[in-house]
Amino acid sequence: MTLPRLANANIVIRPFEPADADEFDRAAHESIETVGQWMSRCSRSFTRESALEWFACCDQDRAAGRAFDMGIFCATAGQLLGGAGINQLSPHHRYGNIGYWVRQSRQGCGIARQAVALLREFGFERLGLFRLELVMGVGNSASEAVAIAAGATFECLARNRIFLHDQPLDAHIYALVTAD
Repeated sequence: MTLPRLANANIVIRPFEPADADEFDRAAHESIETVGQWMSRCSRSFTRESALEWFACCDQDRAAGRAFDMGIFCATAGQLLGGAGINQLSPHHRYGNIGYWVRQSRQGCGIARQAVALLREFGFERLGLFRLELVMGVGNSASEAVAIAAGATFECLARNRIFLHDQPLDAHIYALVTAD
């Protein structure tokens, strides 16, 4: 598969490049207060080298067809807005997980909702998936609002569904299916 580049008039979702590492580091540090509780990369210990390691992992997973984690960029200015992707792919059962985060200075602008819409189309039409899950820790009201705005259906509270900051956390699971 060619490298994915998903876009609308406002955002572009594309694979990270080494030149994005400094801006990713700044975005991660900027977002500790709002995203850090839900994403381990938004921490004081995150560095430019950490970003490059993450990018290499994303490249390996994409090449192997395991995940498509990428950056969200402003379509006009090119600024890194956050990250989004489809990961935890199950080729046999044809489902995956949509993940997303938006840097603190750009939250509340509909960026994550737009990213989910682009990833939904990519997952169903290009990857041939039948189901996409949006899984967020209980209490992550911003991610839950994105799932609802994207038209996902709440399915359940899953106990110990995610592992974050060295502990299991309960999560809400929303889903998009091709029939929606």
